[in-house]
Amino acid sequence: MNQYQVIELEDFIGQKHFRLFSKYSDPTYSLTTVVDLTAFYHHAKKQGYPIYLSLVYLMTKALNEVTAFCYRYDGEKILLFDRIDPGFTVMTDFGVYDNCDDIDIHGDFRTFLNEAIPLVAEIKKGSYLGREQIDVRLDKFYFSSLPWMEFTSLTQPIDNGPFAYIPRIAWDKFCFKDGKVTMHLNFQVHHALIEGVHLGQAITRIQKYLNEPELILIG
Repeated sequence: MNQYQVIELEDFIGQKHFRLFSKYSDPTYSLTTVVDLTAFYHHAKKQGYPIYLSLVYLMTKALNEVTAFCYRYDGEKILLFDRIDPGFTVMTDFGVYDNCDDIDIHGDFRTFLNEAIPLVAEIKKGSYLGREQIDVRLDKFYFSSLPWMEFTSLTQPIDNGPFAYIPRIAWDKFCFKDGKVTMHLNFQVHHALIEGVHLGQAITRIQKYLNEPELILIG
């Protein structure tokens, strides 16, 4: 687990909303928007980068720059992590998905790819399907992709405990039209820690790096 600061509730700027929404039985909300992938897509293709892993890395870097996305709650105290790492789904050769939870964002993009590519290849072979899924780290973003379909809204199953505070990010199949590449990008977040303004900051930051991928996809 990455380093973190403990934030006393009395010192937390969003304590009013935290006290309210942390008690809800259904405390998360979902938002879907459209992002422009054109510059990112052509850059990744030109460089030979895997699209899915490149998106995971880029979004992880972008979301780490929005403080609200680095807050978590462990059931007793609010934590502000120095860094959040990605967890993401991988479609196996058996037609069911598995999770990749063992990659950290601790180096540059090339380091990430060198670690992620062989691990994803092993996961695709179904090597870990017999392993029980146990979530142990709060310092994660959860990423998923549904490249077989277009969606305009999405909700994900969430148990209202500490892991409900982990943002879920998902996207659909790419749309190629009029020289542009776009996709729907969905967020499901906990309202006790993340408000609409924070979502706006996250989407703005992601779109900035999609427009200028060379700022992130380097190394």
